[in-house]
Amino acid sequence: MSFTTKKDAMGFFYSIVSSAAFGLIPLFTLPLMKLGVSGPTALFYRFAIATVVLGIVLAMRGERFGARGIDLCKLAGMSFMYTMAALLFFWGFKHMPSGVVATIQFTYPVMVMLIMTVFYHERFSWITATSIAFAIAGVYLLSGGGDGDGGTEMGMSLLAISLLLLSALCNAIYITTIYAARIPNMSGLVMTFYVLAFGAVISGGNSLLSGTFQPLHSWWELLLATLLAVVTAVVSNLTLILAIQRIGSTLTSILGVMEPVTAVAVGILVFNEPFSLSLVVGVGLIAASVVLVMLGKQITEFFQRHKPA
Repeated sequence: MSFTTKKDAMGFFYSIVSSAAFGLIPLFTLPLMKLGVSGPTALFYRFAIATVVLGIVLAMRGERFGARGIDLCKLAGMSFMYTMAALLFFWGFKHMPSGVVATIQFTYPVMVMLIMTVFYHERFSWITATSIAFAIAGVYLLSGGGDGDGGTEMGMSLLAISLLLLSALCNAIYITTIYAARIPNMSGLVMTFYVLAFGAVISGGNSLLSGTFQPLHSWWELLLATLLAVVTAVVSNLTLILAIQRIGSTLTSILGVMEPVTAVAVGILVFNEPFSLSLVVGVGLIAASVVLVMLGKQITEFFQRHKPA
């Protein structure tokens, strides 16, 4: 697809920045965890700092923060699913390569499609079936199933994969809840602000109750936590909104495949994580499944226009 206007080009740029920023989560999280900061604590700082920064941005934009009680309850429920997805996502970094974690979690668009099919009566098609098959094959390869010796260092337990798929499911439920909740007169950024704010409360409470909360002990830890929040929460969400405004949600979502690609590249280049043919093919299959989901309507219309008379 060619971009004929500056608006299109900027939309493309914002979309790439957004998905790549999400993919940089391991770049800041893994060093924090190696310094002894627990996953739940790192997540709390990500949410808390991002809430403050995004709140300042919204205030400068003149956004209204007012919300009805019922809408705040809906946002709290949505934030719970989003926080659960993030907690399981961060947990995965302790048990498998970060690029694999990000790729498996990226199956959430396929799960969104399944939820919409089952609960909102969207039509099940051959594209749906193909997307599911690609996603399953990709997860199988990432689990080490494609290695002739029955698995390498990248091989993972069934429990680890199941919990990461649960993370993707929580994210899918969060996204479909946004569709179902239908909160009127609230911009996407203000909604994100409340989701992050409730996420800070939930993750902070979880880390305190589980005894894993830790204060940051150095300027380096504070810098990593701030970059984690600003880059992977504030910048990613701001550029996501800007991209959707310019090129639409479909193309923006397709370009979201940069998220797992970025995470895999960071894992290999920065953290010396394993590289194999199974990894490349697995990432490719999951990316293909997501692209099929996003382009499903256009592909169906193309074949209908060109089918023999």
